[in-house]
Amino acid sequence: MKPAVAQDAEAYLNALLSTEAVFDTTAFVALEAESEVTMAEREDVWKAWQTVENFTYGKDRGSLPMIADLNSLHPYFRDRIAELIEVCKAQGIELAVVESYRTHAKQAEYFGMGRKYTRSKGGNSKHQYGLAVDVVPVIDGKAVWENHALWRKIGVNGERLGLRWGGRWRAPYDPAHFEWSGGITTTQLAKGMLPAIPRSKSSLYPCLEEEIKKLQEYWEAWETEQAVMASSAKTVVRSGGATGQKP
Repeated sequence: MKPAVAQDAEAYLNALLSTEAVFDTTAFVALEAESEVTMAEREDVWKAWQTVENFTYGKDRGSLPMIADLNSLHPYFRDRIAELIEVCKAQGIELAVVESYRTHAKQAEYFGMGRKYTRSKGGNSKHQYGLAVDVVPVIDGKAVWENHALWRKIGVNGERLGLRWGGRWRAPYDPAHFEWSGGITTTQLAKGMLPAIPRSKSSLYPCLEEEIKKLQEYWEAWETEQAVMASSAKTVVRSGGATGQKP
């Protein structure tokens, strides 16, 4: 019989020389591949955001598509708008999201269309920070823009949720617009400040900073996308192609 030490040494050498897998490594390869796919999908989330084309709701909103996805909004504000939609639905009012996050390029397009669209240049609207949204009531599949009594019901519902309603403004009167900024100004937002959510709701957003950081990456991707689109549209106009005028 070999001494115990010799037996241990021989067993150790055999283990080193063995070609048999000690455990199944394919599972790790599969997990790694799945992780890469998941990361790629996450990076492209912004591409799946719902968009709306010009005249979808019966109004000239410019040639660049509008982002109309609640997932593009600040998480706290997103949930308030989702709540507004549900409250209105319970009252028999169907709300459609016309525009949520708005790029600087899109804001610049509106500014170029005249004061009836906006008085704010790119970067001066809360839309550019995921803190504003435009909605419209829909009746029998048609957007209803001029029913002031209906707008008032919608506006009051939004104000009860702590939102600022554009229907209170005189110039411009903008009943489709709702925003929330936690009391900070657009200038402060442009400097990188973020609104503080109410303490009573803070526990519902434990990963708020991470969510906003990811959102900002998606916003930047959209900024690049629409800046290229806007540049291409200008090139077409200069070369004598389509003008993008209202049909």
